[in-house]
This record gives sequence, structure tokens and C-alpha cells, in this order.
Amino acid sequence: MQSNTRPAHPRSPLPGDVSTRLGRGTVASLLTVATLTALCYPLLSIGLTYASPFQFAAIRAGIAGFALLLLALALRRPFPRTRRLWLMVALSGLSATTIGFASMLGAAGLIAPGIATVVAGTQPIVAALLALAMFGQPFRKRQAIGMSVAFAGIAAMTLQDLSAGGTSAVAGVALVIAATLGVAFGNALTKRFAPDVDPIAAAAAQLLLGTVPLVILAFLTEPLTAPILDLRFLAVVVALAIGGTALTFTLWIAVLRDCPLNIANAFNFLAPVLGVAISVAFLGENLSPLAAAGMVLTIAGIVFAAWRA
Repeated sequence: MQSNTRPAHPRSPLPGDVSTRLGRGTVASLLTVATLTALCYPLLSIGLTYASPFQFAAIRAGIAGFALLLLALALRRPFPRTRRLWLMVALSGLSATTIGFASMLGAAGLIAPGIATVVAGTQPIVAALLALAMFGQPFRKRQAIGMSVAFAGIAAMTLQDLSAGGTSAVAGVALVIAATLGVAFGNALTKRFAPDVDPIAAAAAQLLLGTVPLVILAFLTEPLTAPILDLRFLAVVVALAIGGTALTFTLWIAVLRDCPLNIANAFNFLAPVLGVAISVAFLGENLSPLAAAGMVLTIAGIVFAAWRA
């Protein structure tokens, strides 16, 4: 349990970029985030059969943020205390929550899943370049090579879907690019403020501030639909909000307090791999040799990027 009065981080604003080794707790947290993210995929597909994209995104983020707010208040966790921190938390909420959630859900049905996976798979690399340009976050050769290998593995996993084509409207591609940029920018900002905030309180603020524009967008562009009151939809959205959003956002901020962004972000390549594994194990989907090779390549890239000599 972290102290309620942890002082501002005394080191560089980008700690852990030189000599930090990944501890077991950090690795466990990153694997948990990747696993929960993978489990979100089928829940998102189910939820979109009941609610329109902006409504779904707003409900998901709102429930997650409100649950974390109650937890932070109950545990008396400190909220950000400076305007600078609040500004960064708000911007990260706008980019990762508002733009990320709305754009990715809005792209559903407009673009083939494989294309969306490949485009979104560039997020760790984009975040690394943004962090380098904005804050001087080191992007080391080993990390760049490992991420590139992992991305090649993701592309191999989805090659069949890519070659099959499918709906690839310009709007769908644009929305996935917007989601990728939003999440990447949000991750770069989160790394910047993570050492100076409480993870639970910051995640609550990040989600709730990002929910406000989503509610406005849903109100202005989408009619209220009765299916969102269906108990099955509510069960899906609560599971998605608590396990796939509130917990992952909190763990992510906690990890980034001391772990380099580029190493933590490399673990995000695991989510599609785990998603395929879950589909094969529990949904009876076939695994092609190319997809299996892509999974191995992705894991090898992650290990190479995260390995500290």
C-alpha cells in the first residue's frame, strides 16, 4: 500500500530510464494489463450490439472513473495538488479516454479488424517518439528494434485479414489513427506526471475528465437507445469498466512511476497475442501457421525490448 502523502519524486521527471530493472511486481502488473486488455475485445464486440459507440464509451469511462473516485475518497488518497499536474491529467484524459475510446469504438464496422490491429499496433512506437520529442525520454536502439520486431509479429498475425480486405473506409482508417495518436499522447503525458500522483486518484480524474466530452458527443449525435438498460449490457459494461478500464488505468499509472515508458509500452504488443490465444482456447478459432509464427515473433520482440543487460 502506498503512502497517502508521498512527496514529489526527487529524481528526474522521467525516472528509471537508465538503470531500472523490471521487478516481479512490475512484470506482473504489465502482464495483468495486457491480459485484461485482451479480455476486453470480446466484451467490446458484445457491448456494441446494444449501444452506439459514444454512448458505450461514455458509460464505460464514467463507471470506471466514478468507481475509482469512490475508492480514492474512501482510502483518502491525495489528488493532484498543482495546476501543472491537473493540466497534464486533463490532457491525458482528453487524449487517451475521450479520443482513444470514441475513435476506436467509432471505427468498429468501418474497417477490417486486422487493419485496425496493425494501425493501433504502432501506438508504442508513436508514444516513444512523442515522449522523445516532448520530454527527452530516451528511445534506445534495443527498444526500437524490439518494438519493430513485435510490430512485425502483429502484422503477420493479421496478414490473412489484411489480404482478405473487407471494409476499409477512409473514415474508419482515420478514426483508428486518431485513437492511436490519442492513446500515444496520453501515455507520454502519463509517464510525465506518474511519479508525482497517486495512481488511484489520478486514474479517477483522468477517466472522469475524459468522460465529460464523451457524454456531450453522445447527447449531441446519438439518440438514447433502450438496449443500454438491458441487464446483459449492464453486466458487460460493468465488467469492462472495472476490470478492463479502472484496474488497467490504475496499474498503468503505478507502473509508469518508475518503469521506462518504452519498456512498459512494449508489453502492449502482448494484448493482440493474448486475444488470439483466448479465441483459440475458448472460442474454437483456428490458428494458422503464419499467425502462430507472428505470436512467437511478437513475444520475442517484447522480450528483446524489455531485457536489461
